[in-house]
Amino acid sequence: MSAAKEFRDIFWFGNLGKIYEDRVKDSGAIGLDRVRPGGFQKSKDEQLKIVSRKVLAGSYKFTPYKEKLISKGKGKFPRVISIPTVRDRIVLRGLCDLLAVVYPDRRLELPQLTIGSLSEALRSGEYSEYVKIDLKDFYPSIPHDLLLRSIKRKIRKKEIVDLILRAVENPTVPSGRKGTGAERELRGVPQGLSISNILAEIALTTIDRLFGGNGQCWYKRYVDDILILTPAAKGRQIGDAVISALKSLGLEPHPFDKDDSKSKVGSLTESFSFLGYQVTNGSISIRRESVLKFESSLAGIFTSYRHNLATANTKEKRDRALSRFIWRLNLRLTGCIFKERRLGWVFYFSQINDTSCLRAVMNTVDSLLLRFALNSKVCPKSLIKVLYESRRRQTEMHRYIPNFDVMDVGQKRKILLMRLPKHRVRRMSDEQVEMAFDRNISIAIRELEADLASVS
Repeated sequence: MSAAKEFRDIFWFGNLGKIYEDRVKDSGAIGLDRVRPGGFQKSKDEQLKIVSRKVLAGSYKFTPYKEKLISKGKGKFPRVISIPTVRDRIVLRGLCDLLAVVYPDRRLELPQLTIGSLSEALRSGEYSEYVKIDLKDFYPSIPHDLLLRSIKRKIRKKEIVDLILRAVENPTVPSGRKGTGAERELRGVPQGLSISNILAEIALTTIDRLFGGNGQCWYKRYVDDILILTPAAKGRQIGDAVISALKSLGLEPHPFDKDDSKSKVGSLTESFSFLGYQVTNGSISIRRESVLKFESSLAGIFTSYRHNLATANTKEKRDRALSRFIWRLNLRLTGCIFKERRLGWVFYFSQINDTSCLRAVMNTVDSLLLRFALNSKVCPKSLIKVLYESRRRQTEMHRYIPNFDVMDVGQKRKILLMRLPKHRVRRMSDEQVEMAFDRNISIAIRELEADLASVS
């Protein structure tokens, strides 16, 4: 497989158009130039021809990314997310596709697969201790020389390497500020880009291969969280070796010896958390903080309904408010399948073997229904049933969890009627229904994803 040939194929004008249609067109994010995907559509062909020509010639330059700050809680610095322009998003997606072909083993593994492997390791009885290692400010701390060394092992074409370097050096600036004169970043990988995860994975290839294949321990790393299971009296020795190797790459792992450190060595008889899951004597449940956050999001749906009902001055609006509430509540409980992705809280936590946390959430829902006088009007879906259905591999077998990919236009109209006035939906053509449906579901998906933010 030639990286140079893939580069030409991916950044051919026609393929860039496909990337735009499939991956960028429906995005609502707006970069520093304030151009929406819909506005880009007007001059799409002309723009993409220029992009293709400049990328292949090695002269493409990125517009500075727009800064978005995400709170990480009280007393913590916010996470900085970088938002590219529409044009840059197309280029970055093309780069991501290229890297995925060149480094097929460096794609970020699904958390559920990682936890499934952990469950098997715990059942094996081979291990007595665990080691948790957390990296400080992982994405912002990745050295560019480490990244370039890792990339050049498989990619030698200068135009590709330079394009990746320009993408990670491109500055991120606050909204409303012009990017002119902004200094390039000399360290780190911007968070929020389509290439961020795979670049981070590529940078740590040597560590993962060194400790993931040595046969002395069970080793898994998910972004900046590392979990290792070891035989008795081996935890500290292996943990020290991992920390030493990470430091040699220029990264900053939390040390073991500080009281408030996120890195720890302990016995498997102790309870510990990993990727939002809680492990206690082989039992795998959901971390309490994740449960409370999910319950809070459900309570927000009830509060939103009360507000919508208070402002509804007609029976149609009151009926629509109730229908929308039921739909939102059930969607939050079940998750969904959309554009071949399994999305939602239970899908993420499908590897649990202790369901008491799900029953506790359903008790909270029942209490909220009683408090809002909705217990006689609403029969919520069951998280236990969702859990069992979420474990089916074939999505076409799902009946309890909505699969938006297989819905016909009539079904999509019915869902839109819960969110939009009847007269507006009835006037829509089938094509307009499809567009409005995708737009509305994309908004709902962002709410589902918010439930899983910072689960680790």
